[in-house]
Amino acid sequence: MPERQDKLGKYALVLLIVGALARLILMILPHPFSGMPPIDETYTQAAQDILRFNFHALGDRVPVYPLLVALCGLNPRAIWAVQSIMGVASSLMIFDMAFRRTRHGLFSLFVGLTCSLIPEALIYEASVLTEALTNFLLMTSLWFISRCDDAGESNVRYPLGLGAIVALAGLTRPLMICLAPLYYFFLVPSRPLKKILRRETIKRTFFYALPVVAGILGWCGFNYFNNGNFTVTTLAGDNLIHQVDPYVDLAPDRFAVLRDIWLQSRPQGTDNFSHMPVDTYVRAVPEMERQTGKTETQVRHELASLALYLQIHHPLLCLRRAEQGWMKFWGEPDPKEIEWPQSGRIGLREFVTTTAYFFTREVKGAFLVLALISIPCALFRLKAFTRFEYLIFAIALWASIFAAFTEFGDNRRFCVPFYMVMIYTLLTRGWVWIAATSANGPGPAPD
Repeated sequence: MPERQDKLGKYALVLLIVGALARLILMILPHPFSGMPPIDETYTQAAQDILRFNFHALGDRVPVYPLLVALCGLNPRAIWAVQSIMGVASSLMIFDMAFRRTRHGLFSLFVGLTCSLIPEALIYEASVLTEALTNFLLMTSLWFISRCDDAGESNVRYPLGLGAIVALAGLTRPLMICLAPLYYFFLVPSRPLKKILRRETIKRTFFYALPVVAGILGWCGFNYFNNGNFTVTTLAGDNLIHQVDPYVDLAPDRFAVLRDIWLQSRPQGTDNFSHMPVDTYVRAVPEMERQTGKTETQVRHELASLALYLQIHHPLLCLRRAEQGWMKFWGEPDPKEIEWPQSGRIGLREFVTTTAYFFTREVKGAFLVLALISIPCALFRLKAFTRFEYLIFAIALWASIFAAFTEFGDNRRFCVPFYMVMIYTLLTRGWVWIAATSANGPGPAPD
C-alpha cells in the first residue's frame, strides 16, 4: 500500500510539473493567443471601485471575481498566474477523482493531463473573465462531493462546505446560482418522503442553505440599498432584452418608448433571428436614458420587465430563441472553425487552433449524447450510471437550459467551465465500460 501511494504521488507530481511548465511557457511567449480579448473592463472597473471603497457603482457584477482582480492589484499578469494555479489545482482534483473511479494511476494521470492542457481553457486562464474561477469552484464542489459523500462525514461540515462553495460560484457567475437546487437534491434525497422530516435531513438542509441564502440574498440586499434593485446583478435587463430581441416589436404600448427606440437602433436589412443585438443595446440605451430621464440601471430594470412580458406572452417565440442559445452553449461552430487550413499554408498556431476547435466540438457532442441518454435511464431508475455521473449530467444540462432562457450572445463561453468535467466523465466512463467487457472481468485493470 505505501508503494502504491508513492507511485500515485509521483503521478500527481508529474501532473503538477507538466501543467505548471506549460503555463509558464505560455506566459513567456509573446502573444501566445490571438482572437481573444484578454481583459473585460467591467471587472477591472468593479475592482477599482472596491479598492476606492466606492460601493455606489457596484451592482453590475457580482463581487467574488472583482475581489480576485483587486487582490491581484489589477495586474493582468498576476491574474493570469493566479488563474493558472487554479487550473493546475483543478487538474489535480480531476486526477484524484479519476483514480477513485478507476483505481488506475497511469490512466488517471492521462485524464488529468488531458484536462490540464485544454487549449480553450488555457485561453480563458489568460483572460480577465470569470471562466477560470468558475471552473475551479465547480471542480472543487464535485471533488468535495466525491471525497465526502460516501465517507460518512459530519452532517455539519459536509453540507456547510458544499453550500459555501455553491454560494461563491453563484457570486462569481450568476448563471451558477441555478445549480444550487441540484446540489441540494443530491445532498438531501427526497425519497422516501418520510426522510424529509428526519432530524438528520433537516440538519443537512439548514447547514447547506445557510451560506447559499446568506450569500445570495445578502448581495441582493446590498444592491437594493445601493441602487434600489433587489437583484443579483443589474445587467439582467441587458441579458433578457438580447433574448427577446427578434420580437421586441410585439411589445404593448405601455413599453412604447423602449420598444420604438430599440427598433430604430436595430441594424436595418438583417434577419431578426440572425443578428447579434449587442450593438443595438449600445446605440439604444443612451437615447432611452434621454427620453425617459432615468439612469442606465433604471432603464435596464424597465428592459427586464419588457423582456419578461414578451417571454410570458409569446412562449413559442421564446422557445425558438432559447433553442438558438442552447445550441450556442454546446458549441455551434462559426463558419471559420469548420474550414480546415488550406494545404501548403498551415502554420503551427493555425494547425493547433483548428485541431483544438475540432476536438472540443467532438467532446461536447459526445458528452451531450451521453447526458441525453442518461435522462430515460434516470426516469426508469436504471443503474446505467453512478449517482455522481447523474449529478454531472444534470448540472451541465440544467445550466445550458437556464443560460438559453436568460442570456444570449455569450452562451458559448458559458460551457468552458464544464470542459474538464466533460472530459473526465467521458474518459472514466469509457474506461469502466472497456474494463467491464474485457477478459479481465468487470473490475478496473490494476495499475
